[in-house]
Amino acid sequence: MPAPQIREFLKLDRQLLQATLRLNTMAHLNITHHFGAKLVERRRGGLILIGSTGAGIGVPFLANDGGAKAYIHSLGEALHYEFKPRGIYVTVVPPPLTNTAVLAKLGFDPRTMPMKPMSVEQCVSEGLNALRENRSRIVPGRMNRIMNALVPASVKRTMTAKMLGKTLAKKEAATAGKATNTAAT
Repeated sequence: MPAPQIREFLKLDRQLLQATLRLNTMAHLNITHHFGAKLVERRRGGLILIGSTGAGIGVPFLANDGGAKAYIHSLGEALHYEFKPRGIYVTVVPPPLTNTAVLAKLGFDPRTMPMKPMSVEQCVSEGLNALRENRSRIVPGRMNRIMNALVPASVKRTMTAKMLGKTLAKKEAATAGKATNTAAT
């Protein structure tokens, strides 16, 4: 699946929105149902579902992606309790900004970001530890957990919207510049 597209909701193609929603919801539904049944049969095991830190706050310019990830959070939290008596652990991991190729696709440079992105290794390690401890959810990174607990959703949404709005403006300016250069030649 391509990286999330930072765009105004109404400027995104409806078929792309539907495909993103289907992939994020149906893939997790199918995986948890299929492997959940196998794990229940064995009476042990666990599932980690990867969500998004923006799933619970509503992120402008990523509205559809956040909404789809909210399904994953709800599914995982519910199954954590539903599967628990059967010996199955389910943990939801909403990773913070993590140093992956997606950052560049979104237009972010890890060297200039206000907060250094987390390493993939730390994110994975904390997710696996949370699964071993049978936690329903873990936000990787101590500072991320503190910010998540203390900063109201409205403030996080505003901060994220400003950051994504700047990225969107840069992309639109670059696209407009390319179109001008192409038309001039």
